[in-house]
Amino acid sequence: MNPQQLSPYNQVVKQAYFKLLTITKQMLATIERHELRCTLIRDDDAIDRPGIIHQLVNPLFHLRLEHYSDQRYGIRYGFELFDNPNGYSKLTAMFIRTVYKLTDQQVTGINIEDCIRTEWVITTCSDMYEYIEEHGKHHSFSLIRYNGKANRLKNSVAVH
Repeated sequence: MNPQQLSPYNQVVKQAYFKLLTITKQMLATIERHELRCTLIRDDDAIDRPGIIHQLVNPLFHLRLEHYSDQRYGIRYGFELFDNPNGYSKLTAMFIRTVYKLTDQQVTGINIEDCIRTEWVITTCSDMYEYIEEHGKHHSFSLIRYNGKANRLKNSVAVH
């Protein structure tokens, strides 16, 4: 099935996912620590069959676009839990709010709110990152470039 044949629901889920991916990368670019800007990307292009279409794994965030056997797309996410409030917990909170803002029916025009799958939510992204880094075969490494200018803007990331 080519992208033009996707159902309107799946098209909007895919668009929301890639907007979320872009914003997530912008958030990561604000972090000075090199190791927290490292990402593992999986891009399986499973548009026409069930499976993972795209995935980002990072020590702070997990984001995945999936194709289910009922022919619908879904988004799974995760975030690193922190015991003490700090700058990273502010980023993870912003990430979670962005997930739900970008899939809100008022934003998307059609109701895709059920595309967010929470049967399991990863809350130890750093462990997941380390495991995939050591054992994963389907991911490629990518380093998000630090953008010091973006650091001033990280609290005002616009969701369109």
